[in-house]
Amino acid sequence: MTDTLFFRLRGELIEWICFNGQGQSMFLGQGSEQDLYQAIEGGHFSGQAIHVVPGEDVLLTSANIPSKQYRQVVQAAPFAVEENLAMDVEDCFFALGERNATGEIPVAVVSTDLMESWFERIANFNLDVQSIISESSLARTDASVTVVVDDGRVHVAPIDGSGVTLLCSQLPVAIAAIGDVEKIDVWVAEGAEDSIDIQIKELETGDAEVGVISSDETPFERLCRGYKASEINLLQGAYRVDESRSAGSSVWRSVALLAVCAVLLHVTIKLGQGWYLAIKAEQFEAETTTLYKEVFPQDKNVRDFRRRWNAHLGRKGSSETTFIKLFSQSAGGLTKAGLVLSNINFNENRGDLILQVMGKRSEELVQYAQRLSANGIEAEIGTITQEEDGVRGSIKIRSGGAS
Repeated sequence: MTDTLFFRLRGELIEWICFNGQGQSMFLGQGSEQDLYQAIEGGHFSGQAIHVVPGEDVLLTSANIPSKQYRQVVQAAPFAVEENLAMDVEDCFFALGERNATGEIPVAVVSTDLMESWFERIANFNLDVQSIISESSLARTDASVTVVVDDGRVHVAPIDGSGVTLLCSQLPVAIAAIGDVEKIDVWVAEGAEDSIDIQIKELETGDAEVGVISSDETPFERLCRGYKASEINLLQGAYRVDESRSAGSSVWRSVALLAVCAVLLHVTIKLGQGWYLAIKAEQFEAETTTLYKEVFPQDKNVRDFRRRWNAHLGRKGSSETTFIKLFSQSAGGLTKAGLVLSNINFNENRGDLILQVMGKRSEELVQYAQRLSANGIEAEIGTITQEEDGVRGSIKIRSGGAS
């Protein structure tokens, strides 16, 4: 699991806390935006961010919508909760949660203007903000009602998933509005018990069991520790953002991307090689056609040049002692030896191939003949004639010596 950073605005300050994948607090604090970035850098944070917005700005309710089609649920939700709204439906933004155990759809409602301002705010942060959630949605525990005291305010969260944020003085009224309550857990920071003492005593006069939990955690830390990932994320519809990937999935995505690139590169190279070889084949075919027509200008409409070459050369069989075999074995080393081929004579009856070559020195012919012999080809120097610009000689190659 990746790190998760929670942050909220408190006036001109930003309050933040970061948990690692095991739920352990990595760093927390409050200050300016620059202070937050410094804390992130010092804490080696790598993960997603969640923007926690004031609970009093978000109405958490639910709607009974029988339809299973998401599109129809989205269309029906605003009108299903319209009687709970203090403003026109047209001025509100609606976000939906997963259908709960009673079959109802949790709905979060916020002013469209506020939603626009929050969305612009996270766009200006240098953070991967994946969720916007309400403070009151984080207050839930296993009790019938959970109350988190937060600097003069209380976040009240019934177990059904609804919730509200009010002034501390309004707590008894909020509990009474909920109806039948069996147990109330009131969380309060150490040293702040007196701020809620009157309201707690009033709650204790009722039928519900009231438990007060005092902790050294900050109110914001207490809220964020209640995060279950089932809270309604306001980034829906027009405000939806791309889901972040975990570090592991990012690695595998990179590996997959590299693999795809490697395959594409391999295919591209193979296509390039095929294209290049096709061009060379066309060039060789054109050169072969040109050469054949120069040597045998009387032949017309020739389609199989190999067959016609063999016919002109007297080739009758396909044994290894044919002209093509001998010539391919011997001609390859001419250029390396510094020799130039000037004439070819082949006697199929005797199996002899005679190469007339030209070179600069007689030693080149001797070395060439020795190289052929070393390769298992019987080669014999016939004549060597000294000329003004070099030497001319003949080399007899016998088919019986070819391996």
